[in-house]
Amino acid sequence: MPGMSVTAGSEDTTSSSLHSPAVKDEIRKRLNRLQGQINGIQRMVEEEEYCVDVLQQISAVRGALGKVASKLLEAHVNHCVYQAFTTGSDRERLEKIDELISVFDRSLKS
Repeated sequence: MPGMSVTAGSEDTTSSSLHSPAVKDEIRKRLNRLQGQINGIQRMVEEEEYCVDVLQQISAVRGALGKVASKLLEAHVNHCVYQAFTTGSDRERLEKIDELISVFDRSLKS
């Protein structure tokens, strides 16, 4: 099926990757900022900065990464899940429900 791609580490290896340019741009910007923050944490560790300061930066990275995940989930629901529920078969709708439950289960464990 056109628009399908293999996603590493995913239980379902065929998932749509049709994100709008605006969503992709926002995610890319957030990930670039995260990369900078992680590089900063690495520098802080190498320079033996105060542990609490490093931990605060790690907490900030986790929060920012959570926002990336939230944005991806929003895009997935608004596009992939919506499409399955408006034009997909019963099987496709059930697959999307199972997929979302799996995502929520994994996020609760982390």
